[in-house]
Amino acid sequence: MLQDLDQLAARIGQLVQRTRHLHSERDALRLRLNDAEAEQRALKQRAAERDAEIVALQAKLQDHDGEVSSMLAEAQRAETALREQLARETSERQSLEARYTAREAELQGNLQNRDTELQRLRVAAVAARERIDAVLARLPGAPAGEQH
Repeated sequence: MLQDLDQLAARIGQLVQRTRHLHSERDALRLRLNDAEAEQRALKQRAAERDAEIVALQAKLQDHDGEVSSMLAEAQRAETALREQLARETSERQSLEARYTAREAELQGNLQNRDTELQRLRVAAVAARERIDAVLARLPGAPAGEQH
C-alpha cells in the first residue's frame, strides 16, 4: 500500500507539475492573445485612418475633377472664341488683300497710262522741237548753215 501511495504521490506530483506547466502555457497564450488583440486594435486603427485618408483623397479628387472639368470647359470656350476671332481676322485679311490687289492693279494701270502719255508727250515734244527748229531755220536772218 505504501507503494501505491508512493505511486499516487508521484502521480499527483506529475499532475501538479503538468498543471503548473499548463498554467504557464495558458499564461503565455493569454499574453500572446493580448498581444494579438492589441495588434489587431492597432491594425484596425490604422485601417480606419487609411479609410479616412482614402475618403479625404476621394473628396479632393472629386473637387479636382470638378475644377478640371470647369477648366476644360473654360479652355474649350477660349479655344472656340480664338477660332472665331481667327476666322474673322483671316476673312478681314483676305478682304484687305483683295482690296490691295485691286488697288495695286488700278495704280499699275494708271502708271502704265501715264508712262504711255509721257512717251506720247516726249514724242510730241521732239516733233515740236523739230518743227520749231525748221521754222526758225527758214526765218530771215537765220544762220546760213541751218537753212536747207
